[in-house]
Amino acid sequence: MRRLEPAKARDARAAEAALPDVVREDGGAEASVGTHSLERALQLLKVFHGSAKPLTHAELVRRTSYSKASVSRLTATLVALGYLDRAPDGVRVQIGVRGLRLGHKYLANSLVQRIAQPIMQDFADRFDMSVGLAVADQLDMVYIQYCNGRKISTLRLGVGRTVPMALSSIGRAYVWSQPPEERQRLLFGIWKKSGEHGPQVVAKMERAFGDLDNHGYCLAAGEYQRDTFDLAPVSRTPL
Repeated sequence: MRRLEPAKARDARAAEAALPDVVREDGGAEASVGTHSLERALQLLKVFHGSAKPLTHAELVRRTSYSKASVSRLTATLVALGYLDRAPDGVRVQIGVRGLRLGHKYLANSLVQRIAQPIMQDFADRFDMSVGLAVADQLDMVYIQYCNGRKISTLRLGVGRTVPMALSSIGRAYVWSQPPEERQRLLFGIWKKSGEHGPQVVAKMERAFGDLDNHGYCLAAGEYQRDTFDLAPVSRTPL
């Protein structure tokens, strides 16, 4: 049998120790611990959304506010299970092949994405622009389809990339489209996440709601990325 490299051996031992906490559901206390461990692991994976490069443990600690020990244990478990991979330097980690498979499974099951893609690409080519389709994930929007016109060289997003609801026209249009109670819940979350800038951020969103009410579209000018403009129209035809 081929001997495991030291890093892989540590990952395997960590996974073996952590797995019972994640999957056992045979008792109240154990299930509670398992649910908490799973939630923390999923939150750690979410840190990689929108990141084009591998991350160090120090960056993961900063972005999650978890302890160094927790980050070390969770990353070792996720590496051993294939949801994270170690970068060539052996220090940083990145999304693994199993994480990629989950995303592709979602896209394969998305009827809207398959129907929309040729229409979006035709529109992008005819008007030399980018056209995106996104779904909500907490306070972000995740692109499940993104089509670029041939001459577009500015903002080039891709499937799986995220943009904040508060700073994008597609996010503002999504919040506007929600029932009043859900809209208020999202606005409160955005206010809280924005800290001292909360009042200004929410005020911009409410102005966008007015544009959507009066004109059927809203605009975000250079807010997510400088020198770019994104516009979200309202579809009056139900899917």
